[in-house]
Amino acid sequence: MNKRGAELSMNVIIISILVILVLLVLAFFFLGGTSNLFEKFQTISPDNLDIATRDCTSKCQLAQTSSGNIVKEKSSYCSTTYHIDSNSDNVADEKHHCWSNTIGVDCPGVQELCLEDAIEEL
Repeated sequence: MNKRGAELSMNVIIISILVILVLLVLAFFFLGGTSNLFEKFQTISPDNLDIATRDCTSKCQLAQTSSGNIVKEKSSYCSTTYHIDSNSDNVADEKHHCWSNTIGVDCPGVQELCLEDAIEEL
């Protein structure tokens, strides 16, 4: 018998089908399946206000012991934000700094040096 075509073994055919299936699953995951994953990351749960208040009080005391206005301006009291739920839907929609009315930790000598707004939208 004279064969003019190349034969593919059964193993090559099965491996090719498996590779195609894996590529299709990966394509589905990266193109469509991750949209739900990103939505879950985008809905940020709010921070606990009691913990934020205690944390800000500690950050204020630490910043007040610092020498120099630049160090106070760059302190964690000025830079840390907390995710707050302002409309009671259990999803954070604003970022508050320690000196915002919601958290309400005043820090004389440091608060005046903070450059950011007290409340920012998410």
